[in-house]
Amino acid sequence: MLALPANGTRIRVLDIPPEGDGIRNMTPEEAAAHFAEIGAGAASNAAKAGAKHALMHRTETIDYGIVIEGELVLIMDEGETTVRAGDIIVQRGTNHGWANRTNQNCRICFVLIDGKFNAELEA
Repeated sequence: MLALPANGTRIRVLDIPPEGDGIRNMTPEEAAAHFAEIGAGAASNAAKAGAKHALMHRTETIDYGIVIEGELVLIMDEGETTVRAGDIIVQRGTNHGWANRTNQNCRICFVLIDGKFNAELEA
């Protein structure tokens, strides 16, 4: 994954394997290294106190996620939603993580659009 160009877009298809103990037991430092490795170092905030998942993150983008096959759990600061093949998710800069709690691969297509956080809404 490469950083999103300013005012640009990016599309990618990801295969997310079943989540194992390696992810569940990942330290904040390991999570930060994971995001840095895929070119999204600024996205990692798993070290935030009370993070619900090791790979919780937030980006200054609007993301459209289209589940192609399999199943994922979208984890938010408050609540979780299971998404399956054919579901479409719109992420608008919220803190979130993805968990594949099945024993099968999940394939998802993401369309990312560059954006900026609204400072008035952050307060």
